[in-house]
Amino acid sequence: MAREPTDLVPVAEARTPDLYERKFMAGQGMVLHRDKHRAGWPLHAILGASMLVMLGATVASGQWLALLFALPLLSLVWLMFSVLRVTVSAGSVNVQYGLFGPEIPISAIESAEATSYDWKRFGGWGIRRNFQGEWIYNMPGDGGRAVRLVWRDAKGRRRVVLIGSPRAEALAEAVQSARAALPASPERRALTRGEDGSAG
Repeated sequence: MAREPTDLVPVAEARTPDLYERKFMAGQGMVLHRDKHRAGWPLHAILGASMLVMLGATVASGQWLALLFALPLLSLVWLMFSVLRVTVSAGSVNVQYGLFGPEIPISAIESAEATSYDWKRFGGWGIRRNFQGEWIYNMPGDGGRAVRLVWRDAKGRRRVVLIGSPRAEALAEAVQSARAALPASPERRALTRGEDGSAG
């Protein structure tokens, strides 16, 4: 039997969600898409080199106490910002770069399309904002591909968020499917975190 355009299809559980995803990114309703993009070796090399420089400088200066605070902090930053997670459920798109990122209600989204982007427009990778007020969550290795979400916050302001993903087409399709399954006149809802789609 042919599938109706508004039928939702759950994500194929090819990868079991990790503990963080199960606890903090369960989504609202059926999960349609789940992505976990890990940083490539260049980012690990930069962070590893930074840690070695810090270690060398601390040993040279004899400031061992500073090392006790700095190394755990850098290790935490390394761990947090080496993974970009995205979950699309029937009710929301949840983006997490480390511990930061928006949860955007499906009912607030006006459009979702796969697109190419130039990282230089945003000044690099990570959590960035360009001069047009667009936010991006990205990391090296996505091939310059992202999903561009246009949505309205609780005050009716237009927002744009780009989510870097090597699977941008599949991500955009999941968001579009969730939007198509909404009631004809959905009530817009506010974001649960970061009204402007920014970190924090």
